[in-house]
Amino acid sequence: MTKERLAIVFIIFLTIFSLALRAYRLTEPNHYYFDEVYHAVTAKAYADNNKSAYDPFAPAPKEGTAYDWLHPPLAKLIQAGSIKIFGDVPLGWRLPSLIFGTAIIPATFALAYILFGPITAIFASTVIAFENLTFVMTRITMNDVFLVFFVLVSFIFAAIYVKTNKFKFLVMTSIFLGFSVASKWPGLYAVALIFGYLLWHQIKTRRFSLNLLLIFVIPSFIYVSSYGQFWLQGHSVRQFIDLHKQIWWYQNTPNLKHSYGTTPLYCVPEGLDGAKTWCPWVLNVRGVYFSYEQYDEKAGYIYALGNPLIFWAGIVAVSYVLGKFFEEKRKELALVLVGYFIFWIPWIFAPRILFLYHYLPSLPFLAISLGVSLTTIYQTKLKIFAFVILAIFMAAFFYFYPISAGYPIIPESIDKYMWLNSWR
Repeated sequence: MTKERLAIVFIIFLTIFSLALRAYRLTEPNHYYFDEVYHAVTAKAYADNNKSAYDPFAPAPKEGTAYDWLHPPLAKLIQAGSIKIFGDVPLGWRLPSLIFGTAIIPATFALAYILFGPITAIFASTVIAFENLTFVMTRITMNDVFLVFFVLVSFIFAAIYVKTNKFKFLVMTSIFLGFSVASKWPGLYAVALIFGYLLWHQIKTRRFSLNLLLIFVIPSFIYVSSYGQFWLQGHSVRQFIDLHKQIWWYQNTPNLKHSYGTTPLYCVPEGLDGAKTWCPWVLNVRGVYFSYEQYDEKAGYIYALGNPLIFWAGIVAVSYVLGKFFEEKRKELALVLVGYFIFWIPWIFAPRILFLYHYLPSLPFLAISLGVSLTTIYQTKLKIFAFVILAIFMAAFFYFYPISAGYPIIPESIDKYMWLNSWR
């Protein structure tokens, strides 16, 4: 069997296994937890064609919940479709996240395959499949995994476009960029990155085309169209503008506080104006406590925390890829590096608190960096160590699995998972 065919068989089995692992106990807890009190509630309102979901001043539908008008509607519309099919139950809320979150794995594989070949694709997809933060975000009704998936697919088509120069791949790139922005605003980082990448390609090849402007035109059209329900409900252009003024105001509110609030560099539980402690996302210093559920004498905990070994090894891998880029000047390495940095460096200047899961879009690129690094080891006489490292990553994933999945454990045993005091 050729390496190419082996890689395809591998990713099929890895995706099926990952889907089953993520689907197990998907409906636990059997109620809203963490930001589901916004996202799932709003998806239900979309399913009911409730105008209040788009109104920043609408009263909360029930105590402890609120409508999520802060983000574009595409991801929640997909979730609303699931609720229409499966009902207003945990399966209905979470199934779309399960599907799109699991799809990040073959998408990471595809991008790594196109850029670096089958071996790197196998390593990279395995890394992202056993990354705990990605696992957690795949099992909750939020919009982050939709953003990540759409961004990855846009990168895939952009990479194919660079190789083939076929117009249809530029169109597909633009469409998925539109889907990403229509799910969450950080998709704009991808628009800027891919435009710069393709412009750089045009300059190097001296093949200029105004078709590149589709990178802006199509996503803009898709973004406005994602508010189709809003328009059909009779809202005006003025209301659309006012809504976005409210979104912008909230996203620039510096005095928000949360005990797990961070920036890319600091923990800021008292807000940006309060005390700060050093806890960079890249070091996985501070996760987010999502849920606690009592099961008789046991308890289920859900922590949005990365696989520490993947996070820490990833720093070395990104550094290696950076050095490799300076030596080889390959555009594929540049794409991975910029893809990694652009989704968290700009947040350093954000005027509001954030959380570790805002680092999520960088993780597939960190996984590909690890894939490149492991491939280098694989190509030496010490190739066995590439698989040993991968096995250690997988072992760490399963070690932390109970607090990633909310699997019932004896409460006293929670301490063994708290490697760092800042994780508490």
